[in-house]
Amino acid sequence: MALKDEDIEGLASRLAMLVSEDGEADNAGRAVAAQARKMGLSGGQLKGIFLSGIGALAAKAVRLAEQDQRVKELEADLREAREAALRIDALARSMQRERDALRVESEQLHEALDRRRTSRQVRVAVGIVIVAGLGGGAWLAVSGKVLHWRDRDAQADSSPFYRSGIVHEKNVVLRKEPDTAAESLAVLTEGTQLVVKRTLWHNLEQWVEVEVGGQRGFVLSTEVNLS
Repeated sequence: MALKDEDIEGLASRLAMLVSEDGEADNAGRAVAAQARKMGLSGGQLKGIFLSGIGALAAKAVRLAEQDQRVKELEADLREAREAALRIDALARSMQRERDALRVESEQLHEALDRRRTSRQVRVAVGIVIVAGLGGGAWLAVSGKVLHWRDRDAQADSSPFYRSGIVHEKNVVLRKEPDTAAESLAVLTEGTQLVVKRTLWHNLEQWVEVEVGGQRGFVLSTEVNLS
């Protein structure tokens, strides 16, 4: 026999009235019995329906409890994640401040190093100038010659005091320009006679422009004796 929804609902309503006052509960009991017979339900079937309902309610209650526990666990995990995020953010801010401080300190150190390098270069340059000045003064005192300066590239002074010279060093290089890096024209041996054209200063070194063997070039003044 197929059970209709309205019959099932009527039976459930009468069952609910079993917990009423004594007189109403008695009437509800008789109504339940009548409704069950009308629906063709035996006592065993009615018991089975009741137990199935109770089991379903219990299972549903267990599922709800499990869901509530899971929600609580998720809420706890969320709180821990938020707290961890706050700690990480604070650590990141601290590291950023430390990085900025180290950057400022590095820039200050670089500036101080640059100032020291510049100061050292200035001292070295001044020392070179002083040494060169002392050397030039000593040379003037010994030789009694007067040197004439022209420009910063030390174009020579066509000194009238020297007209000849002799090489007093071994393997003196005759160069195309008054520079130790200039092209070599010849190698002069000790005792070679030279025709002196002029003397000049270049890169803090004194050079002599000479002519020898039909070639004209430059040698260091320290490598020849002038007369």
